[in-house]
Amino acid sequence: MKSFNLLLVCGLLALAAGRARGQDDQAITGYVSRAVSTSDFDVNGLRVLCTEKTHGVPKAARKPAKGAKVNVVPCPGDAPWVGEGMAVHYAGVINDNTIVATWIDRHSPPRLGEVSGSAVIDAPPVEQAAGLTVRADGYRIHIAGETKSDFTPPLKSLADVKAGDWIKYKGKLTASAVVEAASVEIGPNTIGVNEEKLREKSEYDPTAAPTGAKQNHLKNALTMSYDPKEYPQFKNDAMQARVEEIGNSLVPDYQRALPGSDPAKIHFRFQVVDNKHFCGLLACEAYAMPGGIIQVPHQIVERMQNDSQLAAALADAIACILERQVYRNEGKIRTAYLSGTAMAFVPLVNAGSGVAFNTAEQIQMHEMQQRDRVSLWLMRVAGYDIDQAPVAWWVLARDPKDSTPLGTTEIPDRAAYIYKILGEIWRNPAATAAR
Repeated sequence: MKSFNLLLVCGLLALAAGRARGQDDQAITGYVSRAVSTSDFDVNGLRVLCTEKTHGVPKAARKPAKGAKVNVVPCPGDAPWVGEGMAVHYAGVINDNTIVATWIDRHSPPRLGEVSGSAVIDAPPVEQAAGLTVRADGYRIHIAGETKSDFTPPLKSLADVKAGDWIKYKGKLTASAVVEAASVEIGPNTIGVNEEKLREKSEYDPTAAPTGAKQNHLKNALTMSYDPKEYPQFKNDAMQARVEEIGNSLVPDYQRALPGSDPAKIHFRFQVVDNKHFCGLLACEAYAMPGGIIQVPHQIVERMQNDSQLAAALADAIACILERQVYRNEGKIRTAYLSGTAMAFVPLVNAGSGVAFNTAEQIQMHEMQQRDRVSLWLMRVAGYDIDQAPVAWWVLARDPKDSTPLGTTEIPDRAAYIYKILGEIWRNPAATAAR
């Protein structure tokens, strides 16, 4: 954990998922990571061979371990979807990134249930089904007539709700990927004095950082902060232009429409930076500051395989700023490191959420998952391939020198969570039909 970055940046908590790799009866349990047809799909990055007539799979992959007898099972009757939960049992060894299935257990429909949270409404509300549907926290949230609704002035009713307002909600995620709200609190996205001070503290001209700047990591560790001015620019005009173009394309329309004088306006700026510790000692991620500056390690740009993967990394930082995560957790995570407990709060007219988290890791996991959900919407609206989002974090979690297929390394928890969200909210047939 990069504890010394918590005041100014969003943290990344990436944990490794386990996988059985024995020789006899084994199973890969996870999510469909590629889906073309009933006979052409991957689970956790591994190609699944479910019929001897499957094309394009090396014959060597069909060979079980010496002395073992494997009966290949039929492929699923209906095509799986990216993010669908699945357990694939197999015998023998993983060969050529392919497993020969002996039994396939589909975990569908997606596991749904109660959800709650607080977030900015990042798109214009839509009137439908005798109520209002808003997009927030990575969900579509339906507010019906029977929903318990409280409003903070100047808002008085659903008719006053607009993009940029703040919502706190509780409800149930349905099979159609809509949260049916049981209760909501909606108010203006107020920027207070303390948050303004935090923004000013991290403000600087990212294009003016000296070429030879270096971080004092001992000082950073002691102060639990870092000086963004000490990260030098990475001099590559083409790379800088690409990052700016993709980053700006991800900024939601409501933010673009706000006048520059509005305190809620975020002046997004993207700067490619150079520091060997970004993707070595520290997690490989873009660094978001509350005023809108996003530092992008050049290693991220170089490792991403396409624009959609780079968009996933940039959308994560944008979501961090839109959701005001640095301000919401400023001081809370610091306290958690010292005492082991913390309280996350909702910046809705300075009201607390009452949701307790026991450790700094839990706080960061909660915020990271919010960014993951919101990032998918930002990517989708901007026209990027959202199926590349989990792949991006999978690639960034690996040794950059590893050129083997992704399925040869364990899927990180962050990528697994995004696949889960893709399955529940985006790719399952009920959600697709409803959208």
